[in-house]
Amino acid sequence: MPVKQKVRGNMVDQGSANDVRTDSQAWLEQAPKVSDALKKGVFVSIVTWGGRVLTGTICDWEQAGLLLDISESADGSEGYVFLPWSSLEQVNIGSVSPRRIKVL
Repeated sequence: MPVKQKVRGNMVDQGSANDVRTDSQAWLEQAPKVSDALKKGVFVSIVTWGGRVLTGTICDWEQAGLLLDISESADGSEGYVFLPWSSLEQVNIGSVSPRRIKVL
């Protein structure tokens, strides 16, 4: 019979000593991954080291940088822009949808 154990103020089931899970472990399993945050179709706002603010949809990314569709930018420009990773100061992401994983 599982034993209840208090961990960080919450009661958790303890089947054995190796099965104890804390809230932080559960949160880490649910936390988004960079690959989910930067996948194609995600809307982002980017601040470059030069102070330029770009908003758009991620088209692709690779080791060299990020390709962004900026069809509605603040300065009126539109099209695609490639941003090397070294030029990015901050990437703001509204929400991240984790990929669904099928368990076989």
